[in-house]
Amino acid sequence: MMSNSRSLMIKAVLLAIILQAASAQTPQQPVTANLCEVVASPDRYNGKVLSVEGILLPGEHSVLLYSPSCKPKESFDVGIQAVFPPEWVSSPNGKQLHKLFNHRTNASVKLIGTFESGTGRYGPDVARFRFTIREISSVKKAPGAPITGTSHDGRAAGRFGGSGRRTL
Repeated sequence: MMSNSRSLMIKAVLLAIILQAASAQTPQQPVTANLCEVVASPDRYNGKVLSVEGILLPGEHSVLLYSPSCKPKESFDVGIQAVFPPEWVSSPNGKQLHKLFNHRTNASVKLIGTFESGTGRYGPDVARFRFTIREISSVKKAPGAPITGTSHDGRAAGRFGGSGRRTL
């Protein structure tokens, strides 16, 4: 009788270890979030895998992700640096996005990725936030297609908050 209890205990422990290992390997499921809420409460979303909809604005040095429904203010950045996965151009949606970017056209997208809000700034355009894309779920030409809102020197002219520097 003692060996049956011991055998059952060993099986239970092994099952718990296997389940723990399996859950550690399962990618975090995305949380659907509104980009305006994300930039308004960045600590709440920091490090989380999110599913978001927004506009990708290709720039000279990086790509900005933003929501046109967010209203930027001098002290309220709404732009997020978008970081693409390796081989992103090989997927059908990646190819479509690349084509839009080649025509200097903004893209309306649905993305899954990890949001980051650290103490520093991200990328060459010193963005306040970063979104590392895991999946490009959908792509279409954004309303108001050609890239607008840049100053004569290519900066975003304060359009997304901050100090007139390009906060993409």
